[in-house]
Amino acid sequence: MAQDPDILERIEPRIEPLPGAISLEVPVEEPLKDPLRGSIDHLLSLQRSDGYWWFTLEANEGVGAGFIFVMNYLGCVDEGLQRGICNRIRDVQRQDGTWSVYKDGPGDLSTTIECYLALKIGGWDINDPMMRRAREFVLKSGGIEKTRVFTRIHLAMFGFLPWESCPAMPPEMIFLPSWLPMNIYDFSSWARCTVVPLTILMALKRTRRLPKHVTIDELFCSPPDQRDYSFTTDKSLISWEKFFIYLNHFLKVYERLPFKPFRKSAIRRCADWIWKHIQQTEDIYPALAYGAVALSAMGYPNDSPQIRKPLTALKMFNQHYTTHSLPALPEEIRDDGQTRPSQLRELGIDPCVSSDRPLTTSDDSTRIHQQCCISPVWDTPWSTTALLDAGVSPSHPALLKAGNWLLSKQITETRGDWAVKNRKGNPGGWAFEFENDFFPDVDDTIQVLTILKRLDMPLQEKSEAIRRGLAWVQSMQNRDGGWGAFDKNQNCILVNHIPFSDHDACLDPSSPDITGRMIELLVRLGFSSDNPAVARALDYIWKHQEAFGGWFGRWGVNYLYGTWCVLTGLNALGWNMEDDRTRLATSWLVSLQRPDGGFGESPESYVKKEFVPLNVSTPSQTAWALMALVAGGQATSDAARRAASFLLKSRNDLGSWDEEHYTGTGFPGHFYIRYHGYRHFFPLLALARYRNEIQKNGTLRS
Repeated sequence: MAQDPDILERIEPRIEPLPGAISLEVPVEEPLKDPLRGSIDHLLSLQRSDGYWWFTLEANEGVGAGFIFVMNYLGCVDEGLQRGICNRIRDVQRQDGTWSVYKDGPGDLSTTIECYLALKIGGWDINDPMMRRAREFVLKSGGIEKTRVFTRIHLAMFGFLPWESCPAMPPEMIFLPSWLPMNIYDFSSWARCTVVPLTILMALKRTRRLPKHVTIDELFCSPPDQRDYSFTTDKSLISWEKFFIYLNHFLKVYERLPFKPFRKSAIRRCADWIWKHIQQTEDIYPALAYGAVALSAMGYPNDSPQIRKPLTALKMFNQHYTTHSLPALPEEIRDDGQTRPSQLRELGIDPCVSSDRPLTTSDDSTRIHQQCCISPVWDTPWSTTALLDAGVSPSHPALLKAGNWLLSKQITETRGDWAVKNRKGNPGGWAFEFENDFFPDVDDTIQVLTILKRLDMPLQEKSEAIRRGLAWVQSMQNRDGGWGAFDKNQNCILVNHIPFSDHDACLDPSSPDITGRMIELLVRLGFSSDNPAVARALDYIWKHQEAFGGWFGRWGVNYLYGTWCVLTGLNALGWNMEDDRTRLATSWLVSLQRPDGGFGESPESYVKKEFVPLNVSTPSQTAWALMALVAGGQATSDAARRAASFLLKSRNDLGSWDEEHYTGTGFPGHFYIRYHGYRHFFPLLALARYRNEIQKNGTLRS
């Protein structure tokens, strides 16, 4: 099959921008009213019938490959689904044979190995020129011997690597009390949901064999007797890295002992933990995938609830599309082909179908994109925020419907994992997804509370929800004055030094972006700088300003996102934007502007630990920069005018924007997300805020 360079746009059909420049001169008394109308109407049209907005999350193709591994490990292969995922993986392969973790990024060794194996499982010919190029890249990069920990585990599942190549993570760690370092609650929520099931898998060492013709011997650089999978570090002899490497050797010896008195009870405890969480989790890939694999290794059959529940949810992430058109789907499963598990059941789809009854009839035109997660509780309040700032009435029926839907998603009963380190807090937050009761997060809760405060909903309907939500996020403030995403005081740095943590993302500490947004929320709800929580947050913000003037962004790429969040919080607080520190931030922003007026930042900035420009301007990052300039007192500057002009001129004929680059962050340096909703609501929000501020100063031109 020939490579299709525009395949990433097939999920949401590409609309070319209108030709020529858009020229506007709008009186102050009616600023941007007509120019924003199309964008407002388009965003409203994307609302689902239940009141929420829900857009695609696009990560790297290792997610699709991983789902193929899950199906094959379970012995529950849907051949049509597997073929569709392989078609997608093959289509987004780059001309050099590699796969990356973000658009235009460098080839990634582990992702390329996983995608290559997935294609071999799917029947791709290894003599295909693109498969040959992938092999050449892998061998040039050091082969399978140099791959990261998670890929080693995936390969060990099928016997391609010995389990000895994986780090030791004994399930007995489930017994460690929460006050002892290195207990499971010292790992971030996303790492914890991965660690617990993987301890079962690596303890049982159950492999499942693929068909004999599926081998990857050609991806090794060394013969079997010379392959070295040991963990090394360039740190000194007296370092945590060295200590944990020695500890790993000791644990490997323990693993070989015939008598391990607590092993069975530890595995059972881990299995209970997994099932308890899965029952109230529908929407996050690693937890569901590894949970299903671990429970299968224990012997749970595919028709058991323990396997059916996560597999159903994983299939919900599938997005079916073709090379020539989007599929015809029921209205409630429209545009992206996204389905809820309940809808799968209504359509008569069995999540554990065998290969003789495929989920979809797949041919060379069918592609299936596997999402890593879904984000309705994130997309909905941001869409609502953009519409409110753009002038839609807070009593508009569509927005009230969104508000009521958000009220229904508040988590009020479950004391999730956050409660282990936050014993005084009571439930009241919101999660990112449709269902994830154990893991509400501060970021989503901030935005939902902001919306509920602004909407014209009866007080009796929302006041208790706001009170509970505010109390919960307040209780999540860390000792350093900032806020993380899912846990409180989640800062045991030891977990990032163990061999398992080669992705350096096992912690959830305070971040400037969430802390800046939290300041904005507290101000909206009546707090001032005299409040102790706000004062501590401000202290955290100033301590974490970068020397060049910006702030780190944990959940968006990167310094543009963090700086927008912080300046918006400071502006809400009424901070003097002539302060040398804020002037430094806005001056730095202005210095980054591209010739076309837009802004763009590469995910490489996380690796370099400094701003790295993208080679194009992106609508979402330009929106963040424009909102940062507006918040920083620079709405009337030439830089702000040019950024607004870029956004106005780059709209497509639907009134929205096109964006191919990844501007969302999963794990800095390793995992990035293209939020398809960002191109819809952030540019509209930025233009609205610019419009609202510029009213005070005269006419807007573009």
